[in-house]
Amino acid sequence: MTYKILEHDKAKKFKRKHKTDKQLILRIEKKYIEIIKNPYKPSFLEMKSDKCPKCRRARVGDYRIVYFISEKKNLIEIIDIIPRSNDYRLF
Repeated sequence: MTYKILEHDKAKKFKRKHKTDKQLILRIEKKYIEIIKNPYKPSFLEMKSDKCPKCRRARVGDYRIVYFISEKKNLIEIIDIIPRSNDYRLF
């Protein structure tokens, strides 16, 4: 099954803020490709959250990509990219 990626504004803002860190942006883009290939990969953990119970997270160094899979639309929504130290307070 082929999925499309949709980035929310928070994820776009993170990438704009860190645009000078080319290596980080490259690693995030590679992780996007991994997520597209297999969004249910065991290393991409489900989040235990009340606000987003079906969201998953993927690790990129000290950051986490928080995403939601919409099976009906064949769409992966990248909700946010957050620092690991943020402790998922927003979710």
